[in-house]
Amino acid sequence: MEELKKFARYFKPYKWHVACGILFILFSMAFGLLIPYLVGKAIDDLGSAVTWEKVIYYPLLILGINLVSGIFLFWQRRLLINASRHIEYDMRRDFYAALVNQPLEFFADNRVGDLMARATNDLAAIRQIVGPMILYSFQAVFALCISLPIMLGISVKLTLLLLIPMPFVSLTVKVLGAQIHTRFEKIQEYFSSITARAQENLTGVRVVRAYAQEDAEIEKFQELNREYAAQNLRLVKFAAAMRPLLLFFIGLGFVIIVAVGVPMAVNQEITAGDFTAFIFFF
Repeated sequence: MEELKKFARYFKPYKWHVACGILFILFSMAFGLLIPYLVGKAIDDLGSAVTWEKVIYYPLLILGINLVSGIFLFWQRRLLINASRHIEYDMRRDFYAALVNQPLEFFADNRVGDLMARATNDLAAIRQIVGPMILYSFQAVFALCISLPIMLGISVKLTLLLLIPMPFVSLTVKVLGAQIHTRFEKIQEYFSSITARAQENLTGVRVVRAYAQEDAEIEKFQELNREYAAQNLRLVKFAAAMRPLLLFFIGLGFVIIVAVGVPMAVNQEITAGDFTAFIFFF
């Protein structure tokens, strides 16, 4: 809890940037999700009577709303990504300031390579959490909160059928996500070891050459490097498997919706425009 409070204080100077960024995510998603509704309305309206006014009106309206959504998208990314960069800068500055004030015993207990890895790779990973993770998480939450009521309003039956593949999606994310997290931690450890080995050899290059240990040190570094590459390849396998599995289960939901929704539209249980809008929301 104490560590979380220390981490949260870095957000304080940029709280308005983050708050406005989250607000712009809401506006962007709201305008963006208005487009499927308008597409469905246009199909129903044009199905009853096609006029030049309607043909011009709906595309221009959709284009205008898309432009407004894009403006909010630009500002949400600018605010949140900028804030994440500033927070990374502040943390790196404080990390360095803390290092130079440590007693000599601290550097005897901690390898310089480990400290270098934390100052580079680890802080870059934190920036990804601060920026993109906040961005994508709120996008997903707002999309669900806005689209789900609209989809229920179109058809409760189709919405419930859409939820059939969701447990499989959640299980895939949970299982593969846990594996990715575990392997990412191992990669960070090996990166730290590689950095430490390189730093020690570069600092003590005279000793290495004096004892003719060049080949031995190269072989040790190669072992670490090979294992680091192997750990990355294991991570890639799980990361590569996750997206196809998610797309498969989402595609399964799409097949169910089409198989049930098309007959409903033909039997006029829902309009063609509503069915099209539902597909767009999906």
